[in-house]
Amino acid sequence: MLQHYDFSKFPSLKMKLIESVDKMLATKIAVLMAMIREEESKQPPAMVSGGAFEGSEDGPFGRGYGEGISAGADADDWIVSRDKHRYDEIFYTLMPINGKITGVNAKKEMMNSRLPNTVLGKIWKLADCDRDGMLDDEEFALAQHLIQIKLEGYELPSELPDHLVPPSHRKNPTADALYNHTED
Repeated sequence: MLQHYDFSKFPSLKMKLIESVDKMLATKIAVLMAMIREEESKQPPAMVSGGAFEGSEDGPFGRGYGEGISAGADADDWIVSRDKHRYDEIFYTLMPINGKITGVNAKKEMMNSRLPNTVLGKIWKLADCDRDGMLDDEEFALAQHLIQIKLEGYELPSELPDHLVPPSHRKNPTADALYNHTED
């Protein structure tokens, strides 16, 4: 559109006006921004209360709620079971022996994620719940789930949250009370 205009006919810049705009941007805007920050800091945080919102500023809409590692925390089922059928298909191609795959076979599959070895090592430690150096189908599914979480950009925990512990590796408080009690 500008090709049809004669730039020599444009009015010249008014240096006085440009200087006053520069001065305003350098001083007055900075003062206004400081005033806004001060005013915002004096306001109490907006709290939502009741039910799922109790004790939270944002309720279930806050950053990270129900995402990444906390996904499934308030679900009745094991969140990994939602994709376990896919993970089982991979697991059974890795030649499990007595229902478990070796670390070597698991490593080959885990390396396909292209995550750094340090991250995969952390995932292994979180997923190998019984610390036997091998993974059963649930532990393998958990490892794949943790890989997916990391690939989606979320951080991994230092300890496995209770809701991610595979069902067959969960401690049963009722059974512990019945079979591991001591006589007084």
